[in-house]
Amino acid sequence: MGMRATIPYGEREVSFEIPEGNLAWIIDRGSKKPYEDVSSRLREALRRPTASRPLRELASNARRVVILVDDYTRPTPQRVLLPTILDELNEAGVKDRQVEIIVALGTHRVMRENEMKAKFGGEILDRVEVRNFDCHDEAELIDIGRTPTGIEVVVSRRVYEADLVIGVGNIVPHCYAGWAGGGKIVQPGVCGVKTIEETHIASGMTRPIFKIAGDLENPVRRMIDEVALKSGLRFIVNTILNERDEVCGLAVGHPLEAFKRGVEEARELYCQEIPRLADIVVASSYPADIDYWQALKPTDYACLGVREGGIVILVSPCPEGISPVHGEVRERGRLSYDEVLEAYRRGDIEDGVAAAALMIHTQIREHAGVICVSDGLSEEDKEALGFEHAETVEEALQRALREMGERAGVGVMRCGDILPTIKS
Repeated sequence: MGMRATIPYGEREVSFEIPEGNLAWIIDRGSKKPYEDVSSRLREALRRPTASRPLRELASNARRVVILVDDYTRPTPQRVLLPTILDELNEAGVKDRQVEIIVALGTHRVMRENEMKAKFGGEILDRVEVRNFDCHDEAELIDIGRTPTGIEVVVSRRVYEADLVIGVGNIVPHCYAGWAGGGKIVQPGVCGVKTIEETHIASGMTRPIFKIAGDLENPVRRMIDEVALKSGLRFIVNTILNERDEVCGLAVGHPLEAFKRGVEEARELYCQEIPRLADIVVASSYPADIDYWQALKPTDYACLGVREGGIVILVSPCPEGISPVHGEVRERGRLSYDEVLEAYRRGDIEDGVAAAALMIHTQIREHAGVICVSDGLSEEDKEALGFEHAETVEEALQRALREMGERAGVGVMRCGDILPTIKS
């Protein structure tokens, strides 16, 4: 007899048995009481923000306001937040027709109409124009010069020319930026490909890559913040979600100062102590599970909990495969880190964002073996990534235990946004 564990798998759950004596630890997001009335708490925060004048004052003379929002790959409850933000703008004298919502896609695929309705709500789509950002549309971009650290900033013209830019997103650990939220809604959200590539490549060239996630002061984060401020981001509304995806915290105000406060609050939920490194880590990718491009992040975080030479069992539905827009990840998924870096420097990999993802992917594979349980990734997809295929978590776990030994310690990550942290 062993212990039965359950982890999220898309919109459902899967359970599996861990043999008695093998369980090392199980972690999830921390538990925190949610806000009873999110709209009321947000309204209060908009009027008493962190390190900023109230939103009403910032908007009082604005003729055109842009609200940047995250997309289908993020769990931010936009349909709850946006009506309150719009109402506050209305009270400042800004009419709905003066407001434009831009979905900060970065290099992600466009949001479909049904996805927009589900995420933003019919009320928002009726009130204001909502448009997808296109990082490849040169007519929609403007070069505004370089940041103090030398990044050439090519950004959405609509964003740069707006009188007020508000970013609405969610704070979680992130393998490229340290933490998602804050200025990340601008870079990469609404920047041109050239600018997007610069910070992604800077992340990919960081070795070991695992030290970026959860680090608020890393150089890549500073690059992102410089781009965001230079592009005109003035105000943020960022949520913090508990283990049931309920809003339990809000970071509202100045793009840097409010974000920093929000990260400290989120850290208590998302950085979870473990007693030791496990030999095997079973990792659910939820909610980063629409494709491997997203599931790459929890695979990265799992490496913080598994010893070098161990095994990660990635459990992710990936209904859209490896990536609908970055084909080179599949084509070159079995290369080594040095081979990816050399191919990028030679210009053989034209997609710099894909090259950065490959740099992270190869570091994962160098650290641990990966067995993948996924309905959306074919056996050929998994082979292309250098992963082993398993139909079920039980099958994957049995294979991993045979390889690592019958006394191998097994860790379980019930969420794809959490960071295992060795207990000090």
